[in-house]
Amino acid sequence: MASAGSDWQTNPATQIKWALSYMNATYGSPNQAWAFWQTHNAY
Repeated sequence: MASAGSDWQTNPATQIKWALSYMNATYGSPNQAWAFWQTHNAY
């Protein structure tokens, strides 16, 4: 998470920024991440 900001341990906004970046890079979008979860019950 440090790649999203140096305050990643204490700032929820930085954690959300990292999470959105991860979902976009891995699944294409948050919606596609959710669809994957619904199909496989795992990330």
